[in-house]
Amino acid sequence: MKPLRVSVTAGLLLLLLGAPVASWAQSLFCESQNYQQQYCPAGMRITGARIISQQSNSPCIQGRTWGYDGNGIWVNQGCSGQFALQGYRPGPVHGGGRIDCESRNYQREFCPSGRRIANAQLIEQRSQAPCIQGRTWGYQSDGIWVAQGCSAVFALEGGGGPPPRPGNRIECESRDYQQNFCAAGTRIGRAWVAEQRSQSPCIEGQTWGRRGDGIWVTQGCSAVFAFEPR
Repeated sequence: MKPLRVSVTAGLLLLLLGAPVASWAQSLFCESQNYQQQYCPAGMRITGARIISQQSNSPCIQGRTWGYDGNGIWVNQGCSGQFALQGYRPGPVHGGGRIDCESRNYQREFCPSGRRIANAQLIEQRSQAPCIQGRTWGYQSDGIWVAQGCSAVFALEGGGGPPPRPGNRIECESRDYQQNFCAAGTRIGRAWVAEQRSQSPCIEGQTWGRRGDGIWVTQGCSAVFAFEPR
């Protein structure tokens, strides 16, 4: 596998991406070898991404053969290219800590935090298997879950107080890659993937999200979602 090639081209890419002056950008090379899915961590918090140079004969189509989450780029089906990233390097995580979590034998594993979590981010991937938020790792109010061989160190942002009691859950499925809305019967304050059931990635804000009193999914995402009522 080729090493990740990262070059800081802040001025040009900020202009290209139309990003505010306060943010900065870099480019990242990511390659799907042997048509397998590959995840390329960015070393920064990503708020946007676009392909600037396709280097494969196989097409790079966002949401189909490439995409991004808050921590990196994923590619599959032979897509290879240079990607422009918009985002920022996260500062110290306040009121939280760090936690190691490992999926052994490709089984799902839950690592309790011992306190309420308001947010989490991957800071060091330790496995060859990709760690993709919403697909092979995620967080809920009381811990981190990993699956499919993902092993990493995660930074936690504490929400204060003890872990909440188990909340409500709802199953939602995007059939035939079409968008679907699943009503929860109550206003949703916060939601997260509790159990992904599809091969297609469930990435918050891209293939799933919350809206009013329910969850929407698209592009083949199927999962059980936990939520806290508003």
